[in-house]
Amino acid sequence: MGRGSFGARLGVCFALVAGVGIVGCQPLYGGKPEKLVTPTKRKAPKEEAVAEVQIKDIEECTADFRGDPKRATQDTRVSNNLTAEGDTALVNSDKATDPAAQAGLIKDSIDKFRNALIKDPYNAEATLKLALAYDRVYRKGCAIAMLKRLAALSGNPKFATKATPAIDSIGDNGQWFKRYRKDAIAAVGR
Repeated sequence: MGRGSFGARLGVCFALVAGVGIVGCQPLYGGKPEKLVTPTKRKAPKEEAVAEVQIKDIEECTADFRGDPKRATQDTRVSNNLTAEGDTALVNSDKATDPAAQAGLIKDSIDKFRNALIKDPYNAEATLKLALAYDRVYRKGCAIAMLKRLAALSGNPKFATKATPAIDSIGDNGQWFKRYRKDAIAAVGR
């Protein structure tokens, strides 16, 4: 093979590169791109004012707290266990993010405290915790009734040792019964 064949090969290579280069430089999708239209500015829609929801406390309480004391039986151990379970449910309601779960836990705590008082009607801790649970569900009348019951327990020398510290804790915790604090303090006789 002579020199002429090398030159021919070189010429073919240049022709291929030139041909690919010409074809490769063509626009990929056709001609020039279309110009984008600048959007017109519009005013943001006015947001409607959200009406403040008024939540009212329920003043009346249909529960009967005046049963025959001769028929009352005291099962202090079961009552204390139910009170602890109700307190756990009440604390867990603070941690719940779903409103339905929160309401269910508060309802469960109220049931536990009520059952604790059925087992031991003179349980001062269960009485106070039930008043606090009623306060959470805006049952002012029932919460005040439970506080009056707590004051009556403190008047009895047999139950005053547990009822008096519970009443003192109401005065110490300013966050309890915020919406009707004066009424709550008056209900326990302070």
